[in-house]
Amino acid sequence: MNGRVDKCLIAFKGIIFFISFIIFNKAFSIPADSLKKVKIGVLPSAFYTPETRLGFGTLVYSHFKTNKSDSLLRKSNTQSYISYTINKQFAFENDYQIWLKSNLFYLTGAVDFSRFPEFFYGIGNDTKETDRLMVSFDLMRIQTKNLIRIKNNIYGGILFHYQNLFNQDVKLMSNSSCMEAHGNMGYTASGIGPVFIMDNRDNPLNPIKGSYFEASYVDYKNIINNKNMFTSLTIDARKYYTILKKVVWNGNAYFAYNKGEVPYRMLPEIGGARFLRGYYRGRFRDNNMALLQQEFRMPVYKMLGVAMFGGIGSVAKSIDQFKTNEIHYNYGVGLRIRVNKRENTNIRIDYGFTKDSQGLYVVFAEAF
Repeated sequence: MNGRVDKCLIAFKGIIFFISFIIFNKAFSIPADSLKKVKIGVLPSAFYTPETRLGFGTLVYSHFKTNKSDSLLRKSNTQSYISYTINKQFAFENDYQIWLKSNLFYLTGAVDFSRFPEFFYGIGNDTKETDRLMVSFDLMRIQTKNLIRIKNNIYGGILFHYQNLFNQDVKLMSNSSCMEAHGNMGYTASGIGPVFIMDNRDNPLNPIKGSYFEASYVDYKNIINNKNMFTSLTIDARKYYTILKKVVWNGNAYFAYNKGEVPYRMLPEIGGARFLRGYYRGRFRDNNMALLQQEFRMPVYKMLGVAMFGGIGSVAKSIDQFKTNEIHYNYGVGLRIRVNKRENTNIRIDYGFTKDSQGLYVVFAEAF
């Protein structure tokens, strides 16, 4: 009976793939003269995070309309970013956001490759700084979201995710503190599932009003030849208010639930420039994560602004194992430097503090 169920699920996913392919091709019937006014730019950059230390990169970006005669159509964009750090970390990241047919279709995704030596601390809330292990690997990641408008700024569609970790130079199972790490000798995982997005922010890179909500459920269990058997539910909610005319408050609630044998590098993780700044990225990770964070931003003089932020979060093996005495927190301050007046985008310089670490971040665009 289980075999029949598995075959039915595989067939169902095949149908979803086929429908997505048809929608994609139908949506992408772009008029021949619509891409003539593509704006392309090149931006060299430098950045700093605790995971990378000092790094350098080059961003090649483009902005365009897929139909220049459509006055309601949002601008599409692509970004290709190549970077190298003094930690000998290399990354080549490619992102796209394509709007079609009076915003009826929205296609977004990323194709990334990186060689990224980093510390692995183990799994759970009780890992120690002294337990960390340097791990080096190559990582290939592909993610696509093919969406169709349901109503106004509400979209629904199909998410596909593929990840391959290989050339790992350390076998995590040889370390006693990493015995629970699935994918310790490398892994390949692919999954598909529904995604729902509501987005009415005024500026995705630096919002001052509006809200964003995304929910997805990805099944990695029944893809052909997939050795990693798990499912993943993710909810990301953000809200933005402008108060006292200049002060922008933004809040973020994030929840991730995974069930099954999740490869260690795909587990939800606390730390980095996105979740609880001040912790090393991946300092705490497990099957489930719940997190709340907020930030206040305010312009102070011409191209300069300031920020204050803080948050709390925790990870757990299962939902019933979340404990109030295992909550991690951060707080910090930041400086904002506007680099593009027309698009209102910033370089952010943040310094985050936690109960046992701190970190400096110099990166492009806001955390959430």
